[in-house]
Amino acid sequence: MAQNTITNLSWIFIFVLSIFIGCQDPIIVGNDLLDEERLNIGVTDTFDLSSYTISGERVVTHRPGIDSRTYLLGNLNDNVFGKISAEIYLKCQLSTSTPNYHLEQLIKYDSLVLVLAYDSTATYARSIAAQKVEVFQLNQTFSELDTFYSDTNLTFGSPAIGEVTTVIRPKDSISIVDHVTRKIVKQGPQLRIRFNETFGKALLDNENAAKNDTAFAELFKGVYIKSTSLDNTPFLYGFNFSDDARNTTNSVNKLIMYYNVSSGDTTLRKTYEYLINAATINRYVHDRTGSQVENFILNPSFGDSLTFLQSMGGVKSVIKFNDLNKISERLINKAELDIYVADLPDQNGFYPPPPQLLASRKNSSGTLALIPDIVQLINSNVNFEPVFGGSLNSTAQIKKYTLNITNHIKSALKDNTYNSDLYIGILTESETPHRAVLYGAGHSQYPMKLKITYTKN
Repeated sequence: MAQNTITNLSWIFIFVLSIFIGCQDPIIVGNDLLDEERLNIGVTDTFDLSSYTISGERVVTHRPGIDSRTYLLGNLNDNVFGKISAEIYLKCQLSTSTPNYHLEQLIKYDSLVLVLAYDSTATYARSIAAQKVEVFQLNQTFSELDTFYSDTNLTFGSPAIGEVTTVIRPKDSISIVDHVTRKIVKQGPQLRIRFNETFGKALLDNENAAKNDTAFAELFKGVYIKSTSLDNTPFLYGFNFSDDARNTTNSVNKLIMYYNVSSGDTTLRKTYEYLINAATINRYVHDRTGSQVENFILNPSFGDSLTFLQSMGGVKSVIKFNDLNKISERLINKAELDIYVADLPDQNGFYPPPPQLLASRKNSSGTLALIPDIVQLINSNVNFEPVFGGSLNSTAQIKKYTLNITNHIKSALKDNTYNSDLYIGILTESETPHRAVLYGAGHSQYPMKLKITYTKN
């Protein structure tokens, strides 16, 4: 028993020692405890890597049956990544009970207000900013049963049917006057957009639109929402359109019809609340003209020093492993990829890097697919982040990601048709407003580095 304990401790000591030495040649271990056994453990990190930046692909922003939470609005504009605009298409529907305002005799329109619940975790570039938010009526309808991508382009009419100019404060509650009780009530963080009287009255006066969703959708197909800065301040913010945030009894998200009914000498104040339909779409428009990112995409060799990441279908970083064959005779124990965040002036303070990265590869059909290290964990219903890594590790000096790509490297060594090029992206990029500048594979101080621990066959 003592002999086995000593042997186990020796194994642990040797393994840890080899990690820190980090040399290319294997460590030959032999002593009287192991007799004729010879354990060859080595660590190498001298691989030839190359990196570059590519344009991202459109991302799904509505998929039937998937409960998405965050939908983004606003604009970013700087000389590094260029311009991006986040816009929203949404539509409303009747509540579980249809309105009865069309049955009233002496009815007077008051107002029609779209109320949207902020997602307090979704601000980017600034925490608050002055914005002009405009709402336009769609000319075409769309279905929650269809899948929509970030390049969806629906037609809409002009001018706007509603707008508001305000300071967006996604973490601050507001106070409003309750239409029925006339009391001041405090409510959670929300954006309120009043529609114009012409549109509001037309909806109130349309008897058919009050009877069923089909007639309602024919009159009101949906809206297109955009938000622009009043002073060119870059700012993205988000709304919580999860199922719970739209459908619960006290949900904030709704379109509210306010109206009054005369009854003798009194006036009854009433409301009807339309629901926000599940078919909400984010549209992302990128314009990289004249930006650093455009220059790096057009000149892949520049990726030796820097590469770029941007969610919302922006850009991805590609990493190539040029000499994996030099360890083809080794038994791979672990393969880790280190990626360092570039510390550029005026970037990380306003534009924090993403908290979690993903890694994909191109499969035999040429489409991107998650690498085996992630897929196997997901298929086993295991949270992949603790095993795969890819989360941001920050110290006072550096910000770094470490990715466990062991199975990816093993697959590349086993199958010469397996594409080992790694495509680095951002977790939940369709609803996460993050970006990063990364040091490239040839950077003089913080290069991307593949570190492999192996046992010689």
